[in-house]
Amino acid sequence: SKECAAVRRYIDSHFKENISLDQLSELAHVNKYYLVHAFGREYGVSPISYLISRRIQESKYLLGDTDHSLSQISHMLGFSSPSYFSQSFRKLEGVSPMEYRKQRKSGGA
Repeated sequence: SKECAAVRRYIDSHFKENISLDQLSELAHVNKYYLVHAFGREYGVSPISYLISRRIQESKYLLGDTDHSLSQISHMLGFSSPSYFSQSFRKLEGVSPMEYRKQRKSGGA
């Protein structure tokens, strides 16, 4: 649907900002419950899960190619706290951000 595509594009270009489901549903001019349902049907994940996975993708680049601290990275990518960032990262990647960085630095990943 064009609403879902618009929301996805918005997330892709604004994922570093603080984004709420309310904002996304206003953007798409639909009820937020409808948006979650439609987005899930279209992409297989909720808008917020998509947002988090987008941020994690970017964090993998930052962890591997910069010396930013975890709190800098979590702040740069719009996570509410470094612990929420770590928790989200571990859930999606199966390792902590620091373990990921160590693997990248030693040429493991």
